[in-house]
Amino acid sequence: MKSRVNKVGGLEDLKKIGFITPSSNTALEPLTSLMAHQISDRTSIHFSRVQVKTLTLDANDVNQFETGKMADAASLLNDAGVDVMLWNGTSGAWTGKGFDADRELCDAITKACGVPASTSSLAQLEVLELYGVKKFALATPYVEDTARQMARTYQGAGFEIVSEARLNISENKIIGRTSFETIKQLLRDADSPDAECIVVGCTNLPAAMVVEEMEHELGKPIFDSVAVTLWQALRMAEIRNPLHGWGKLLRDHEVVAGLDSILSGLLAATGASRTTIRLDIPQLNIGVDDVYAEATAPGVASLKLDSSLNQRSLGTVQWLDQHKALLVQEDCINAEVPPPKALMGVYGVKAQVLGPLVWRDELVGWISIHHIPGTREWSSGDLDAMRKAMADAKELLEKSGWVQG
Repeated sequence: MKSRVNKVGGLEDLKKIGFITPSSNTALEPLTSLMAHQISDRTSIHFSRVQVKTLTLDANDVNQFETGKMADAASLLNDAGVDVMLWNGTSGAWTGKGFDADRELCDAITKACGVPASTSSLAQLEVLELYGVKKFALATPYVEDTARQMARTYQGAGFEIVSEARLNISENKIIGRTSFETIKQLLRDADSPDAECIVVGCTNLPAAMVVEEMEHELGKPIFDSVAVTLWQALRMAEIRNPLHGWGKLLRDHEVVAGLDSILSGLLAATGASRTTIRLDIPQLNIGVDDVYAEATAPGVASLKLDSSLNQRSLGTVQWLDQHKALLVQEDCINAEVPPPKALMGVYGVKAQVLGPLVWRDELVGWISIHHIPGTREWSSGDLDAMRKAMADAKELLEKSGWVQG
């Protein structure tokens, strides 16, 4: 992070995003900081708190979110000169006051502080509308009355809740302690074949940590409240960088969509198990240790979650860097240039083709085709499909300005 921030002249060059946070939240601050780490040379994150302890429909709990209290917290953020301000909480969706209460809060903040404002619930509405979602599954940590009121609020806005699951917790501090395995099961329990996506309603449930993995498992977007709120904040601050590793919403970008399409086409053309692309684009804080885009056959594990290897140190990558040509391996176990043991032992890859992406005689990335069922003789058609994917990727990245031809 330090080296990224050193790229700018000083902290004054960063867009400042302010979040009003429930006082008993322990999840959203570390998660938001982790997600924003990739753009730490673009933005800084700042928090102010309002007292919130329990989350029920009891009048005392509902009154925790009174506009005056929120305005006081907003005033403290305003002292820091933040560029945008958001209520990082879902109260508008479950207290019975509705989305209009959130809109009134935003109007009050903007009038008092002179900065654009939004909330987690309003951001969630924008996401659902952007993706054309009409039916979704709802996952919350809340007790029954609170969860059902949230469902009624979304239904009143024209959405159909086709399934839901909850953890039946009323104390916010306990919600923040929920294990990742419990959250994964909550998402499975909430899901339904009729659901176009899963909405996670709560900004103290650390679901963002498992979104990438569970989207791959369940085959649909998961719109988590913490991630949704950051997504809205970045839009308001005019920061458009795709963020890797946190699910579809934060990585969605026209260039990423184009790369996904290229890899899907390559997967179909070769009948392989998995296709991936790795890139080094320093100005976007994208590095080859992460799989940046990927297509997989049904039942094939994703590599997006595994950044454990130093890719530049691998023999196969060093071969690509030296030769800048296709590396065709029909039998990985007996290959002259050994692939990583983890690729074969953990992910079961038996054959692969690596296609270098070269600009100005430098290896800045590569596309991989993996085959799992057994060793494989790669045909001329397979290699032509790889060359086409490489050319298409190069054209897309040059047109976008991500690399210079």
